Amino acid sequence: MTNLTIGILLTDHVIPELIVKHGDQTDFYNNIFSQVDPSIQLKFYDVILDDYPNHIDECDGYLITGSKLSVYDSEEWIRKLEVYVQTLDLHKKSLLGVCFGHQLIARALGGAVEKADVGWTLGVQNYKFTDVFPWVENQNSEVSLIHSHQDQVTSLPSRASLVAGNKKVPNAMFKIEDHVMCIQGHPEFTPEYALSVATKRKEILGKELYDEARHSLTSKKPDNKEVVAWWIDFFKHNNQ
Repeated sequence: MTNLTIGILLTDHVIPELIVKHGDQTDFYNNIFSQVDPSIQLKFYDVILDDYPNHIDECDGYLITGSKLSVYDSEEWIRKLEVYVQTLDLHKKSLLGVCFGHQLIARALGGAVEKADVGWTLGVQNYKFTDVFPWVENQNSEVSLIHSHQDQVTSLPSRASLVAGNKKVPNAMFKIEDHVMCIQGHPEFTPEYALSVATKRKEILGKELYDEARHSLTSKKPDNKEVVAWWIDFFKHNNQ
């Protein structure tokens, strides 16, 4: 098999004052993929600016990133991206969602996304697994990932299978058949970047929630490389 090319559908950018220290979304994905498998080729499409592949087979699969917006916001580009998700699903094209991407795929394919009753979920979260991703070899029984969101998938699409969750985020990971993989957490985030984002939102979050997030991000190590290896297993499985 030739080297995989994964299309990254960008739905946001890092705010300018944090780019100098942490880089942009493109840097996050380039860095984590190169650490796990340098043979993976990435192509970036800024769907906010209506930048899409010329054909769905331009890449071996696609990943939808996180965003500061909500999937139910009245933005024309969000509605167009939902239609694109439906097209990719119809053709059984490998599709992976991260945070906003996870939520958008769920909504586009018949699930529901709402502002969570528990409010913000921040810091490093652990999960309870109810299923496995069948394409993953030797899947870890426990993983931790960084979270930064107040919206959640509250109802899965009818064809979806729940893979993992926890008390605060019941629908944290799901799959649809073999071609859709979705996770609420952020393997592409470093703890340092997540802490900088939380610090920018300190007044909104309040002292207690901010301190809890800061402690989590400075004392726990997320399993970023392990989960990105799952992503690569996913894309390879569907492009054998």
